[in-house]
Amino acid sequence: MARSGLILIGYWAGKGAEGWPSPGDFIDANWDADERDLVADYLRRGFVHGAYMGVSPCRICGRDNGSLELSDGTYVWPEGLAHYLTDHGVRPPKPFVAHVWATIDALEAAGRDESWWRGQCQ
Repeated sequence: MARSGLILIGYWAGKGAEGWPSPGDFIDANWDADERDLVADYLRRGFVHGAYMGVSPCRICGRDNGSLELSDGTYVWPEGLAHYLTDHGVRPPKPFVAHVWATIDALEAAGRDESWWRGQCQ
């Protein structure tokens, strides 16, 4: 199936937000802590895609969970998604975790081209 636009992840069912998954269905107490922390860090470092007037409450503990929407250019998620991972053990679907690993691996493997920046000398 061809997709157009950013892929949403981390939007949860709640009052006034029916039709979304429940974060409780994604809790994995056995998820490797190092991978969880890496994915949570990745989520925190997204680019701001949108900002909203109110804050979204955590659907598990009720904590204010931010008002921004973040993106990496492929996925888009609410600012508080990392909180679900670190505080509640929510594990995103495998395709998203694989995307995070692939993006990090590609950045680490990328060479460095200094010619353009060096060419900026006057």
